[in-house]
Formats: sequence, C-alpha cells, structure tokens
Amino acid sequence: MRIGRDPACELSLAEPGLSRVHAVLERDHASDRDLTLEDFNSANGLFHRDRRIRRIALRHGDVVQLGSPLKGQAPELRYHHPRSALEQAGHLLGISALLGSALLVSGMLAAATIGGGSKIRAMSGPVKIFAASGRQIDAREGSSTALPSLQSYPLHLRQALMASEEARFGWNSGLDLFGTLRSALRRSGGGSGLTQQVARMVYPEVGRDLSLTRKLRELWVALQLEVGFSKNQILKLYLDRAYLGLGAEGFEQAAQLYFRKSASDLDVAQSAFLVGLLPSPNGYSPCNTDDPGAGLERRNLVLRLMHEQGWLSDQGLIDAQRRPLNIDPSACRESSFTSYPFFADYVIGELEGTRFGLDLSGEDAGGNYAVFSTIDPAVQALAQQQLQRFLEGPAASVGLTQGALITLNIASGDILAYVGGGDYSRSSFDRVQALRQPGSAFKLFPFLAALNAGVTPADPISCAPLAYVAGCSHGGGSAGGSATVRDGFAFSENVVALRLAERAGLGEVIKLARRLGISTPLEPDFNTILGGRETYLYELARAYAVVANGGRSVPMHGVSRIYDLGVCQSIKSLERCPERGVTVPIGEQPRQLLSPEVAAEMDQLLAAVVQGGTGRAAALVSDARGKTGTTNNGVDVVFVGYSPSLKLLTAIWMGNDDNRPAEAASGALVAELWGRYMRAVATAAPVPS
Repeated sequence: MRIGRDPACELSLAEPGLSRVHAVLERDHASDRDLTLEDFNSANGLFHRDRRIRRIALRHGDVVQLGSPLKGQAPELRYHHPRSALEQAGHLLGISALLGSALLVSGMLAAATIGGGSKIRAMSGPVKIFAASGRQIDAREGSSTALPSLQSYPLHLRQALMASEEARFGWNSGLDLFGTLRSALRRSGGGSGLTQQVARMVYPEVGRDLSLTRKLRELWVALQLEVGFSKNQILKLYLDRAYLGLGAEGFEQAAQLYFRKSASDLDVAQSAFLVGLLPSPNGYSPCNTDDPGAGLERRNLVLRLMHEQGWLSDQGLIDAQRRPLNIDPSACRESSFTSYPFFADYVIGELEGTRFGLDLSGEDAGGNYAVFSTIDPAVQALAQQQLQRFLEGPAASVGLTQGALITLNIASGDILAYVGGGDYSRSSFDRVQALRQPGSAFKLFPFLAALNAGVTPADPISCAPLAYVAGCSHGGGSAGGSATVRDGFAFSENVVALRLAERAGLGEVIKLARRLGISTPLEPDFNTILGGRETYLYELARAYAVVANGGRSVPMHGVSRIYDLGVCQSIKSLERCPERGVTVPIGEQPRQLLSPEVAAEMDQLLAAVVQGGTGRAAALVSDARGKTGTTNNGVDVVFVGYSPSLKLLTAIWMGNDDNRPAEAASGALVAELWGRYMRAVATAAPVPS
C-alpha cells in the first residue's frame, strides 16, 4: 500500500508535508504476520523515536512520523496488530523454553565443573601412515592433515565456517538444544552446532544414526569439550578433521586436493567453496555430474552469509562471486590417491601389538600419530597389479578367486609389499594373516630338521610306502627304490618328507618350526609334516627368510618410525619435533637360528625346486629359490621363494574364501605368478639395500 498526497495512493492524506508517494507499506512474504514500512525517496522522510529511518519492520504499538518532528506537526502512523490469545501463548512458551534451556545448559556446565571438569583430558587423533618415500597411504585414502595452529588457517576461512555453520559459536554454550531436539524428533539429521559436530568427529562411539539417544550422547561429549577445551581449540579441531569429500579430511587436505595449495593460501572464494561442501560433500561436489553447479551455488550462499555478518564488504562480495571455481581437474578422477588398505590395517595391528603396545582407541591418548612405514610404493604397485591380473586370467580359469602376497627385504625384514586380497572395497579380510593349510611348503621344516641331524642332500631315502602314504611318484625314485634328499624335496615327495621327519624326530621338527616363527597349533604327527595344519602366510615367509639370510633371524616389520603429533604439533614440522615425540623402533637382536652350513644346504634344495622340480614356473628369475605347496583338491596353493641377488623374498597364497576346491590348481600355478611378479620387480624397481 502506498502512502502519500497523491489521490491514487491506497492511503491518501492531504498533508502539505507529505510527498506525492511518501512511503510504501508491504509484506516481504505472504506468510509474514506483520508489515514493513519503507521510505519511497520522500522529501521529509520517516522518523521512529526521533531518528530518521529508511525501513522498519513494524510491530504492534510502533509509531512512525511521516516527516521530521522538528519541523512542526508531522502526520503519525500508529501500527495496531496485537497477538491473538494463541499467538501470545506461543510467544510466552518460546521465552520460557529459551530461559529453561539457558538454565539447563548453565546447570550442566556448573555440574561438570564442580564434578572435576571435563573427563576428556586428551584428544584422540588419526593415525597417518606414510610410505618410506613420504607419501600417505592410509586405508581411508588419507587421514586428516592439520596445520600447526588456528592462526595458520586464514581469518576469512574461519569466518566463512562460522557464518555458514554457527554464527553464535564464539559466545554460545556449544549446545544447540532446540536444533538437537528438532532433528531428533524429525529424524532428519543436522541441528548440531560446531562443538557437537566435533564430538562426532573425535569420538566415533557417538554414532551417526538419527536417534534421540545418539543426540544425547553427542550433547554429553560436546559439553565435555566445552568444559575442557577453549573455543579456539574446538574450532581448530573442526578445521583439522571435517570431511570434505573425495577422501579429504580437514581443510588442509581438501585445499591440496581441490586447489593444489595449502589452506593457509586460500582466497575468500576458495574458502567459501570448501565451507559450502560441508552439509553434503558428495552432493555439492563439483565432480557430481547430476548437479555440477551445486558447488558454485553453495559457495555463493556462504559468501552472502559472510556479507550479512559484516565479514565481507559489498565490493568484496561482488568480487568473490565473480571468481571462477578453478578446481584441479584431477580431483574429479576416480582417485589421484593410492592407498594400501590391507597394509594400513597391518600397521595398525603392529602398533597395537606387543612391539609398541599403543592404545589407538583409548579415550585419553588414542591415535594422533604419524607413522612412517617400510612399504615401497613401486614394489607395492607391481604386487597389486600382478596379483589382480593373475586373478582375472590364469587363476580364474582354474577356479581360484582370491590371493594374498607379502614381500620382505631378506636382511632387514622390511615389508616392501603387502596385498591381503583382490579387492579391499568388497572384502577387507586380510588373507596374509588368515589361517590356511601350507601343504608341501611346510616340508621346509622336516628337511631342515634332517639336515640338522646330519643328513646330506645326496643321501638316498627309501621310496617305499609308509603308513597311509604312497611311495615316490616323481624323479629318479620308485616305489621299491630310493630318491636323494635333493630330489625328494624338488619333487615334493611326501614319503621322503615323512621318513626324514622320523629320522630327525617329529618333536624336533615341531621345535624347529617354532624356532623359525610358526606360532599356530602343531602336533607331532604325519598330518602336520605334510602341511595339513593351518598356518599364517606371513609366518611362513619369515621362516623361509631365515634360510635366505644365512640362518640368521629376520625381524619382519612394517613400521620404521613413529611421530607423536601431540608433541610434534604438525605433520609439516616433523624435522623439528622434540626427541620425546619421536620413536625409532628397537631393532631385533640378530640370532643365528640355523647354522650357516645347514642354511646353505637348504638354499641349494630350494634352488633345485625351481631348476627342475615342482617350481619350474618361477625360473623367470634366474637365481630363484622356493617351494610349492598344494593341499587336497587345490583348496590352498602356495609358493614361497626368494632371489639372493634382489635380496627379496615373496610368499603368495591363492584359493577361495569359502574353501571351494579348485582341482586344476597347484603350487606350480602360483610359482608362475611369483616368477612374473619378481621379474617385474627386478626390471622396474631398484634393488633394496
């Protein structure tokens, strides 16, 4: 409605102090309860409480002068629109709820303080795992990477975050009770302030479901954070850890992913873009082909919110909105990051194991470490590639669907490659650490025990049947004749292995297997000698490595150094980390587990397997040594071998997770994969020192 002297106005007054159209009375939205009065470029203006105004949202009882009260009697507009009884009740209820929530939060904070303050004394953090080259290789495609301090993040990034997520963060209690209750009742998610979101990030036990009980857990942890940590600390935790899509955790990692720069170098538009991703990182991603403009729309919304909060000038808003996104194109590919998830899981197990004894899930000190590992990205890439190709080709043709591989440096015990299966996204079960029958690969131990007892490789051994085991079937041996120890091993003759075990003593074979690192249950019987008891692939690899290392122990490990980021502060300043924040593992004291002479004799037996026995397919590597293993009906097929010139040992298992037989499979097939892989390593990768 127009107000003025013009008779065409809906509210026309014949007052000389009024302009023809003095002001406009309107609603911004049809659903608005009250009206807004706006000056229409009048000569004498609008005045409310003796102050000239441009616009006013009217409330019941407001009085506005249509002209200056200093220039004489000016017409007045009195607004009369009292609340109904129902509206008044709702208003009083809202005020009561606000006061009640304030009292509740104050009481909770007081109770927590009187009761000893926050129970959260230290903050669990991620475990960042790096290859020896320094490349991050975590199972989750990179844990969060933090900048050293809150001030390292630009001010406009912090302002964009608060404008978008919680403008009241700096002075509120950290608990959004109304939003929490609303989202819990609607089961819609959201409704959480920054502190509540941090509670979910640092304590996964809070959960992600949409139930009221989860919201209550979230509120309690948020309260503990508010009592125990400053607002700046909480804000930094958010900036360090918020998920921003495509595997990026934290604004530093996201800035590197999307813009190839540090978060400290982001401009206003780039900061607003990253903040805009927070409600739905994948939905608002520029890589979302269903709605490619969503990221730009969200960025501009955040910029407008910053403008409304006074953190961005009119011209600054215009300039920022005109900036192209300019995203790194590689961010939208399937993944520019290569993770080694099976190995990352192994490293976590090593950290929590007896060697380091870290509690990575504990409330007081869990996590927040940078772990440098022994993995070699070049060797690992070849291992993954060769295993996958073999699974899709030769293995599939005989009914094998899964495989596992581990490669060690013979002398140091460094794990250079570790593949626990074909596809981690489909199955994270680690077959390197799975209990499987080794078959004839276990014959290493009875033959070693016999060599220890004075048997030589050239000694003849009877091929006559023994108990339920048939006589020799390969090489120079026959049912009524004999075979040398060398031929018995090369052609994997069961009866030769059993006779040698009896000569050395079945108990001595078990003791030797234990000395070389086999920890699984073993019985001194023929079934064990022939590989019928389940063992771990990585323990077999370690045992064979002793032979390759001249009889000396090999300390197999995947961790080379640990940095405590609670002490070092930042992943970017590890070279300046105080000594108390760095752990260099104590190396295992070398022990001579086999005499050098016995180790050398077994080395020649293993070479004979490849030169003319069951492992001929591994001869793609000229100095290969190894042993095949096949269980009944091809349920498990194994090859463990090494190359003295490469100083590498690799153990490979293939089979099916459901123990489905693959009768056409054999250890010779796995020896073929071993040869292909080790030849590729010899060609492409530098020889480990």
